[in-house]
Amino acid sequence: MTTLEIHIQSYWHAGGGRGAGAVLDAVVHRDPDGLPVLPGRHLKGLLRDALARAEAWGWPGCPAGSAEALFGKPARERQEGKDDRPAPSVPGCLRVSDATLPVEVAEWLACDDEKHGGKLLLPHLFRSLYATAVDHETGTARDKSLRGIEVVVPLTLRSHIEPVPGTTPPPDWTDRIRTALPLVDAVGAHRNRGLGRAVLMLKEDD
Repeated sequence: MTTLEIHIQSYWHAGGGRGAGAVLDAVVHRDPDGLPVLPGRHLKGLLRDALARAEAWGWPGCPAGSAEALFGKPARERQEGKDDRPAPSVPGCLRVSDATLPVEVAEWLACDDEKHGGKLLLPHLFRSLYATAVDHETGTARDKSLRGIEVVVPLTLRSHIEPVPGTTPPPDWTDRIRTALPLVDAVGAHRNRGLGRAVLMLKEDD
């Protein structure tokens, strides 16, 4: 098993598909202890995309077919020449876990012991950001355009990448991923708007 460290350097948002009434339109995905989580399926998609780009650009160390071999091929809506039937997804040989806080940090934040627990500090991991659309003609905010999302402060998360049972990945699969990692410079939603700036590092477990 290999550890993927995600050093997030700005506010970030990984949505859970829920809002908070009239206060926030989108809140972050949390685990049962209320701690922020970056879903493994999201990371898997980022890694697949990075490998695919490295392949297309002919980067040494990322041979053709790496993205699909390691992380599979997502389903397509239509399959040409076959009565518009959906094309099924193709599984890869690696799986990626959800990215969470380091165990020792998570356990401390989840503990409500008055002397040794950090649960009272848990709310300080989160912030609220608001934005509104501006009418270009009047220069004023458009009616009913105010949107609020919950974000998480910069921190470090850890995910694990390992072979799917019953599969045999290429012996250099960690090197292929490590080569393409610099192409992933942000995680979570609204990456194109400045959120989720991150540095990813791959580390072999002892």
